[in-house]
Amino acid sequence: MEPVEEKTAAEYLDKLGAVFHYDCYTEKKPEGCHQYAEYLIVAKKNPSKAFEVFSNCCHQMKFSESCLALGNMYLTGNGPHPKEFSKALQLFDTACELGSMGGCNNSGLVHQNGYEGQLPDYQKALQCFHRSCEGGFKNGCFNESIIYLQGKEKVPKDMSKALEYSLKSCELGHPWGCANASRMLKLGDGGLERNEKRAEELLKKAKQLSNLS
Repeated sequence: MEPVEEKTAAEYLDKLGAVFHYDCYTEKKPEGCHQYAEYLIVAKKNPSKAFEVFSNCCHQMKFSESCLALGNMYLTGNGPHPKEFSKALQLFDTACELGSMGGCNNSGLVHQNGYEGQLPDYQKALQCFHRSCEGGFKNGCFNESIIYLQGKEKVPKDMSKALEYSLKSCELGHPWGCANASRMLKLGDGGLERNEKRAEELLKKAKQLSNLS
């Protein structure tokens, strides 16, 4: 016999799925369709059906987060199709244009790493990360800071910009952005003015964000 707790949880998930299904197919709500697709993955372990729902929600309803989810399926191969980075990039670009800052960031990651015989393009990656950052996505700011911190092909090292975007990612809640900014200010990396008091404040914030304090 199925334990009461498991039966109750299953009943709850079924009811939740019914709500998402209704919101999607009766109310025609993009958010409902997206949630229904997520439900199909998590609760029903049916990525193939989820892919269909995400696809319709992305291409027909123009819902940015579904385009991002589709892109992630192509990026990881966790769906009905094998990994296909060019398709993932196309979907991330679509998500970005529709307003998903996570989509902009993921486009940057694909350009940064290179794909399907394409060499890394750090200038394009930087553009994507910058757009993501300007939209308030902390990972975009952090990734932009790393390119300036390290210096890449056609993107020279720039410690002032590395600090600027590390601080911005920190303000948005990225612990490593705080930690990197702290280190730069403590050491005076690359000619930056040292500020040990500010460095200590940033390190404290990094620990708080990482739940290490």
